[in-house]
This record gives sequence, structure tokens and C-alpha cells, in this order.
Amino acid sequence: MGIDPSLMAAMTGQPGMGMPGMPMLPQPMAEEEYVVTPDGAEEDEPKYADPEARLSELLSLFKASEDFRRQYDEQALDWYKLFVGHVEELGEDRAGRSNLHIPATYEMLDTLRARLFKAFFGARPYIDFKPRPQSTQDLQSIEMDAKKAKLAAALLDEQLEKNGIQVKWYNWITSLLNFPAAVFGVGWRYETRKVRRRKQVKRTVVERQLSPDGAGVTMVPVEQLVDGQFQEVVEDAIVWDDNEIVHIDYFDFWPDPMGHDIDSCRYVWHRVYKTKPDIERELAVLENAGGGKVYNIDWEELRGVSGDIMSAQSERMSSIGYMQPTSDPDFGDEHTDRLAYHEVLHYWEDNRHAIVIDRKTVAYDGPNPYWRHGKKPFAVKSFDPLPGQFYGMSAVQVIEHLQAELNTLRNQRVDNVAFVLNRMWGVLRSSTLEPADLVSRPGAIIPMDRPEEAWAIPTPDVTQSSYQEEAILRSNMENALGVPAIVRGATPARKETATEVITKNTNASIRFDSKIMIVEEVFKRLAYLMDCNNQQFIDKTKVARQYGPDGAEQWAEITPDSVIGEWDYIPAGSSIDPAANRDIRREQLAQLVMTAIQTQNPYLDVYELTKQWVDSFEIRGLATALKTKEQIQQEQMQMQYQQMLMMAQAQQQAQMQAQQQQMAQQAQMAVSQGQQIPPELLQQAMAEQQAMQQAEQEAQAMALPQGIPPQAMARYIASDF
Repeated sequence: MGIDPSLMAAMTGQPGMGMPGMPMLPQPMAEEEYVVTPDGAEEDEPKYADPEARLSELLSLFKASEDFRRQYDEQALDWYKLFVGHVEELGEDRAGRSNLHIPATYEMLDTLRARLFKAFFGARPYIDFKPRPQSTQDLQSIEMDAKKAKLAAALLDEQLEKNGIQVKWYNWITSLLNFPAAVFGVGWRYETRKVRRRKQVKRTVVERQLSPDGAGVTMVPVEQLVDGQFQEVVEDAIVWDDNEIVHIDYFDFWPDPMGHDIDSCRYVWHRVYKTKPDIERELAVLENAGGGKVYNIDWEELRGVSGDIMSAQSERMSSIGYMQPTSDPDFGDEHTDRLAYHEVLHYWEDNRHAIVIDRKTVAYDGPNPYWRHGKKPFAVKSFDPLPGQFYGMSAVQVIEHLQAELNTLRNQRVDNVAFVLNRMWGVLRSSTLEPADLVSRPGAIIPMDRPEEAWAIPTPDVTQSSYQEEAILRSNMENALGVPAIVRGATPARKETATEVITKNTNASIRFDSKIMIVEEVFKRLAYLMDCNNQQFIDKTKVARQYGPDGAEQWAEITPDSVIGEWDYIPAGSSIDPAANRDIRREQLAQLVMTAIQTQNPYLDVYELTKQWVDSFEIRGLATALKTKEQIQQEQMQMQYQQMLMMAQAQQQAQMQAQQQQMAQQAQMAVSQGQQIPPELLQQAMAEQQAMQQAEQEAQAMALPQGIPPQAMARYIASDF
């Protein structure tokens, strides 16, 4: 990771370097150490004026860290071999024997890796921010901080995605499961480069414009774009101005031998490889920014040194049979300075940072550039931490001997089958048979003078018992890591009842949840370091996606002052239910939805329960098929409108029928009395009949149009029919 070449300029806001004119708080200075003369007077120059003294001090600290970690390196290589399935070649005395590696370790670790990965990245956003109220805050400021927390979380979520956190987290988990510790580094990277672009040609024309006072006309030059004409231009483009997350190899990190975690370490070391131009650009910016001491470097003295140092890192690859170059190729005098790599060791304290090149010279010594958090910019964790120790146990270490026993058992079984099929023979010393005569082959004939001249040496078949032993070994490995067959998606060795499956899954989930809580601390520290960097370095408005409770996203504008605050960091992911538990949870949700509908319980939200039931299927895009609350409300209002309309029409029809019956009675009475039916009564009857027919046709043909606004719908429902 190290210091970016433009980092110090970004912190101090000096023009012409990195981010010009960036408003920043004053850079705190590390306490300078002074050399005390024998008479007790202090020298004017600080101690770091002597590069040799600095180099001697730093190398002594590095040697202590290197000696401390070396005792774990051989074990780390052995565990790595078990994970990738590497086996050493057999000697001549064991030629022809079985030499298999059974990938049980990979099977178990891959299950843990998948669950640890999905637990944190199953849904967006990846992490939530909660304001940390201060004792002097009032309610209004706390509510304002809650809004700012959502913006700060949205920005960090966007940065995690920009860094490709999923791939880096996957690699980090692989290190966590294999090595004594896994390391993340967090820094701020500001990078510019020249890019070539096509731009539309502009031309300047003079236009006549009325003067502001309207008294006359002035000639004003105006730029216009020329249609169809383009030119190539070279511009400085910002390619990165954001947090940067780095997964650090176990073999590139050395802790303080006396520390038991990253914060208790007085210092740590981090190794990277850079070319001479990259180092010089970084040192030039550091010297221009001030705040520390940049030393002159004798590059001729360093030529060829890095090749010997890189051989240590190549040990891991060579240990599994891959040829790894231990030094750079010969680039020639013309290109060596430009392409050759140099080892760059970064020394970190909470308030100090130094750079050592090729373990031969000190290049820089000064304050920690990340003054907002003032911590070593790393997050370190072991799979199973041990009290009072920096390095804990890896997952491979837990099953290391079981894996060796499994390999031995399988190889012995294969050898046993080979011995049974290719038996050993005993022959008389006086026999004329040749060894080749006794090699098993189809249809072979062995000429013998007498039957007792050769006899087969019996080899018992022990494969049946080895199968039982292997089943016991696999069960031991599953129990050690808490990954039973059903969790791995494998078929159990024997048929299990549903109760057994649920019990095993529940117990495995409890153990897995405890691991999640440990790993969550790493995720929280990542968020803390990145958030502090945002508060220190952001100087312009940014835009990030913000996710709502239903997963819908919207763009939010984030200003520099909107990310400043004190927060608690809560990873949004949770442990994953095994398949059997998911099925049970889905069934329980379905029963709860039916109960809520049947009982009409006012304290249960049927919509939210239905949404959780749909989400339990874990089918991508299925949630979009669920209607929104607004759609459901609109459909309910439409149904109410139709019901009220039908009731009004039925009431109107009943009134018409009553009037028709009354008119029929009047007409019948008039006829019985020998009177003529009044013409107005006939016209009224015909009009009533036509109105009834028209109302029936409208009731049959009428369909309420979709998309009626809720306000208009409410007016319809409230109106009288």
C-alpha cells in the first residue's frame, strides 16, 4: 500500500501537487527525537538527519519482526500445500506406491469460504452507519446526524463496489482459512495520467451585441463548435481519487513480536515492490510537501539487490512445484532503471511512517499521513484467535493431522488392492523360473517342473475396514470445523431423519455465527478506516447510490461536510441459514401469512410478511413480481368504487321497477274502468323502460379504467350515487 505520490500534497493542500488548494485541517506533526550530547545539550538537527542511524534502528526492528514470523512460515507453507492438494514425490524406495491427496480440506474450507463470503455480500447496502450521540447533543442535531449517516454509508458502499471488494474479500477469506492471519490495508489513492481524447473543434466569431445601457452596439468574441470537425488533445485525467483497499499477502506483513492485535503492536511492516520512477515520484511529492525527511538514494548501490530479496517470497510457489523467478530478467542498462523492481518496506506506527528500500537505505521518515484516524492502516484477523497472541489458528491447522491420516488411509487401500491384484510369489532357490514369468498378465502360462516350485503369498483384503475408518475420519473433520454433509450440499454417509438434519444445521449455525461475529470486527475496521479517510480527503461533491428498505436504489448527492461525524458501523449481512432451515422458515412464513389473513390481526402487516415469504425463495428478480403497496391500495379503491357503483345501479333499478309497477297498476285500473290510458303515462313508461335498459347496458359494459389517481378515486367513493 504505502504512501501515494500525491498523498502528502493532498493533505497539505499545496498547489501544483495532487489536489491543489484542498482545504484541510492542520497536519499534526510527529514528535521529533533529538540526539543528546554528553554534556546534556540538544543538537539543532533532529535525529533523523543521520540516515545511517535511522537505517540501523529500522533494520533492527525489522529483524525482530522477521525472526518472530519465521517460526510460523514453515507451517503456513504446509497448510497451503494441504489446501491446494500438493504432495511430495515419492523416493525410489517407495516407487510404484500410491501417492494421492484427497481434497477433503478444500471441500471443508470451500464451504466455510462460501458462507463467510455470502454472509457479508448477500444484499446491498453492505454496511449501515448509525450516529453515535454525544452527551452534549440535542435531539435535533441527533436527527441531522442520522441523515448524514445514511449519506456516509452510501458513499462507503459505493467505494467498496469500486474497489472490487467481493474479489478481495474472497481472497482475504482464503488467507484467513489457510494462514495464521489475514491482512487488509486501507489507504487513499490519488492518481492522474495523460489521456488522448477527441474533441470538437471550436472557432471564435465576433457577434454584434447591444450594450448594457442600450445606447450602442459592441463587438463581442464568441466561441462556437464546428460541426463535423474534431481534433485529438492530450489532457490530465483523474483516474482514481478515492479509498483503496488492498489484500496483503501473509508473507508481505510483519507484526511487532510483543503485540497481540494490530492496535497493541507498537509497529508493523508492509512490503511492496516498485520501480525506480514510481519511487522517485513518491519521494519528490513527499519532499515538496514537507512534514518528514526525504533522503538521497544511491541507485547504483541498490542495483541487483532486490533480486536476492524476492527469492523469499517465491518460496511458497516453489514449495508446490512451480518455478518462480527469484530475480528480474536482464533489462539492459537502457531499461533497468525504468523496469527493475525494488523492495519497498513501509514501517508504520500510529503516528509515524518510514520507507526502507532494498534493506540498504532509508528513503523517507515522517508522520503518519492518515491523521484523521491516527492508526496503523491495516485490519488483521485469524480464523481462530488465541488469547494474547498475534497469530491464531488457521482452519487447515485444525484438520491438518486428520487430512494426513485420510491420505495415508486412502493410499494404503489403493496399495492393498494393487497387492491383491498383483500378488507376490515365493519360489524355490533351485527354481529355473525367471521373475518376469511371475508377472500377472492375461492368459499367461508359467512352465514349472513341479507344483511346489512357486506359490502365491496371500494378501488379505482390508478395504472393507478402511471404508469404515474413512467415514469416521470425515465425520471428525466435519465436527472439527462445523460443516456437516448437508451444509456442504453433499449426501450424508447414512440416511438421516429430518430432526437430525435440523439439529445438525442448527448447531453448525451457532458455531458459524460466532465466527461471523469475529470476522465482523474486520469489516467494521475497514469501514472505520475508509470513513476517516473520507472525512480527511474529500473536498468536492460526490454522487453515490442509496438503497431503500425494499432494495430500490436512488442517487444521492454527498458534500464534504455531510460525511463528517462519529458513527457506529453495522455490517448489513447476516449468517446464512442452511437449506433445511430455509425450507422450514419458508413454511413458517406461509403459515403466518395465512393466519394473519384469516384472523385480520391489526397488529400484523400482511404485506411485509408476504414480502419476506417471497424473499425466502432466493430467486433473482422474484421480488419485482410483488405488487407495491400503492398498487394494492389502488386496486382496493377500484373494487370499492365498483361495488358502490353496482349498489347505486341496483338501487336505481329497484326504484324504476317500483315506478313501472305503479304505472302498470294505474293503467290496469283505467282499462277496467273503461278509461283511456293518459298519453303522458305511456310516454313516462316508455322513458322509464329505455332508461332501465340503458342502465343495464352501461353496468355490463362499464369497466373501471386502470391508473385512476388515488385522490380522484377517493372523490368517487365519497360521492353520492
